[in-house]
Amino acid sequence: MRILVVQNSRTAPPGLLGEYLVEFGAELVTVTPPEGDALSAEAEGFDGAVVLGGPQSAADDRTSPYIPRLLALMRSFAEAEKPILGICLGAQLLARAHGERVYQHSLMERGFRPVETTSAGAEDPVLGSFGPVRHIMQWHYDTFDLPKDAVLLATGPDCANQAFRLGDSQYGLQFHPEVNADIVKDWVRRAEGATPEEIAALGQEMDAQVERYLPDAAAFARDLARGWLELVRRKKSMLR
Repeated sequence: MRILVVQNSRTAPPGLLGEYLVEFGAELVTVTPPEGDALSAEAEGFDGAVVLGGPQSAADDRTSPYIPRLLALMRSFAEAEKPILGICLGAQLLARAHGERVYQHSLMERGFRPVETTSAGAEDPVLGSFGPVRHIMQWHYDTFDLPKDAVLLATGPDCANQAFRLGDSQYGLQFHPEVNADIVKDWVRRAEGATPEEIAALGQEMDAQVERYLPDAAAFARDLARGWLELVRRKKSMLR
């Protein structure tokens, strides 16, 4: 299975999710558009796509002029009924690609926060392994409106739209299932506007959360990779 990975920042790599996708049989083709890598014009040649996070705004085409082309590519995958998995910025871009707005949230959601599945999420073939509630990594200022006909799969106390599905193949996750300890440490070091003292305190807090919550979150990342690739396999066999 040939999977396009759109990496919107070198600081937001596919991490654990990428490792598990390869383990379960995926060939990853990674592009980083902000660094000049070309984006395909359409979904042809790929069986699915993962669109990762990044520090940019999904609504800011001026600062990130490649975004309109990426939105068109995501719509191309949807029209071809090829699975997409959008993570954080990727979920926001998926919502925008289907006509909804992305905007700054009332707070920054950061750290391993509780996320609860809806009844639809509990029965979802890809997200069903999440369980009723998990603490999973968040690191975002923005949120989005759900696209028309989207199914809300997970929600949270600080940000309502945590996971959604469009049709049976397009998934958006506001949280970060891909992180490992090194990624979290790097994000702490880059905390925007923080003093050295604040970064040190944040680092201690995140170290404690990583120790407590990452093993369970990593187990979900593995289940997510397996479940999403099963969807890719099914779709590929149907499209032959």
